Amino acid sequence: MIEPMNHATSTPRFAYALLLLAIFSVSFAAILIKLTNAPAEVTAFYRMGITALVLAPFAVRGLRAKLRQLTRGDWGLLVISGTCLAVHFIFWIGSLFYTSVASSTLFLSLQPIFAMIGSFVFFREKTRVSAWFYACIAVLGTALIGWHDLHVGGRAAYGDMLSILGTIAVVGYMLAGQRLRQKLSFLHYSFLVYCICTLILLVYSVARGDHLSGYASSDVRAFVLLAVIPTIFGHTMFNFLLRFFKAPTIAMTIVGEPLIATALAFFFFGTTVHAVWFVGAALAVFGILQFMRNTFQSKSPEITPSGIDLEM
Repeated sequence: MIEPMNHATSTPRFAYALLLLAIFSVSFAAILIKLTNAPAEVTAFYRMGITALVLAPFAVRGLRAKLRQLTRGDWGLLVISGTCLAVHFIFWIGSLFYTSVASSTLFLSLQPIFAMIGSFVFFREKTRVSAWFYACIAVLGTALIGWHDLHVGGRAAYGDMLSILGTIAVVGYMLAGQRLRQKLSFLHYSFLVYCICTLILLVYSVARGDHLSGYASSDVRAFVLLAVIPTIFGHTMFNFLLRFFKAPTIAMTIVGEPLIATALAFFFFGTTVHAVWFVGAALAVFGILQFMRNTFQSKSPEITPSGIDLEM
């Protein structure tokens, strides 16, 4: 059973460890996408389709009963969530074909700003002024991280625009998830949204005339790795953690993605890491930690003896 949020008790320590694992995992997405030559929508289709297949054996348990409990409004939110996720992948993955990893992930770091605005508009959740201040510090740190590699003008400007639109879309996905996770377990929610997202990406790919087969083995490996690392251990983990943290808090931690992605780009592609990266990294980490300290809202999950209830 999914219980309402409880802000009175402390969050278990494993939630913080899983949050770190999730942010590290999603940071691999840009690197893996750079390794494939498939169109953005096809890459996203296989990424989400493979993920849905992996989750299916675990998600089917009790799914039929949960589906009967969903209202029209719940289904509407599921469709919105799946659509936002599909739009995010189409735009953000597409941005990486036009601009640098640093530029794309830099604009992606605006998530907490959009999330706090969205939380107020849709849920009337107010954020402290101090939290806004620390969020801006973290975003400033991220800007310093990607400043030297920021690409502007021409094709890069188009890629930057796609990244911004993708960021807005993923915030919509997270906000819808915050509401739906009060009714659905993270497995049921993730599976349903991923299936909807996969269907939308399939229709979009076919409408564009994309080929869905004939890709190189290196592309297929990238599809599988995208499903396992940044999606199952990243996005799906974030869905689980919505039982412990609100959407703006999770979005805030994602500000650290450019920090990790830039470091990974150095190891995989030999991109230059400037001295200012360390200054930006320090500001980003400081801003994230202070933001969480100022806005933290704990949730009280049903904890099994093993520590985690898979029905959460």
